[in-house]
Amino acid sequence: MRRYYTTLILSVCAVFGLSAQSTWSVPQDQKEKLNTIEFTESMEKSGADVFAGKCKVCHGVPGQNNFNALLNPSPGDPAGDKFQKNTDGELFYKISEGRVTMPSFKTALSKDDIWNIIAYVRSFNPTYVQETSEKIETNIPEGTQLAMDISYNTDKDVVEVLLTGTLNDITNPVGGVNIKLMAQRYFGNLQIDEAKSTNKRGIATFSWNKELPGDSLGNIELMASFVDSDIYGPLSSEKKLVIGKPNNNPPLNKGRAMWNTVKKAPLWIIIGYTGAVLIVWIFIFYVLFSLKNIFALGKESISEDEKLI
Repeated sequence: MRRYYTTLILSVCAVFGLSAQSTWSVPQDQKEKLNTIEFTESMEKSGADVFAGKCKVCHGVPGQNNFNALLNPSPGDPAGDKFQKNTDGELFYKISEGRVTMPSFKTALSKDDIWNIIAYVRSFNPTYVQETSEKIETNIPEGTQLAMDISYNTDKDVVEVLLTGTLNDITNPVGGVNIKLMAQRYFGNLQIDEAKSTNKRGIATFSWNKELPGDSLGNIELMASFVDSDIYGPLSSEKKLVIGKPNNNPPLNKGRAMWNTVKKAPLWIIIGYTGAVLIVWIFIFYVLFSLKNIFALGKESISEDEKLI
């Protein structure tokens, strides 16, 4: 009876797993994402070239239903109804982020490349009518040099990021700009609080957890950047502050571990790898030595008595 219930539970979990796998949730703000310009024939052509190099191997040729049916979830035909029901924002998000068998292209392709792919895919939908977003205009005059500075307010126990703009040698605070703050960790970065908008004094304020461990002295490397880098540019600021909880534990990369450098890899891996390499080279030298002997034997003269009749 216990085995029956175990099998039943596993089956239910498998069904829910497959159901979850077939559902691709996209954040609402990403669903509503639109391009600021109308798709052009030039964009469609560029998108066709990128699609052929990056997407065709799985999705096939749009409209021919020759996608790779062995993949699960199925990549589908980009010209099909199910694919075309996605909003432009959903397509942009899915191409950028990827999922399961769909790789992420946010580092392999530029944002323009992704929009060009969408323009190409939409060209197979005769009923598609594009919506464009109004280009966001900022109150920052053209030519302004932006700068960020990170500091810790000991009175309020918060981290503050000051954004300023310099134009014609005059520096002023910049308000109304969304900024995100990250803390460097062993494996990636940790976002601190939610993204905050700078106030009239150009300051974005982030709550701080004093229990966040730093190094042995409590140092933590902080990085601030724009949320809307498309608008304001790729500016970022990094600063090390003594605001973390001192941590005397040895770093995760100090001892021998699978994720460490070659010099600090587990001994059994180093010995096994070295031994395998030596065996391969010994085999190669043995083969070369045997070929040399065969070649030498072929050059030796054979007496008349040794010749076969």
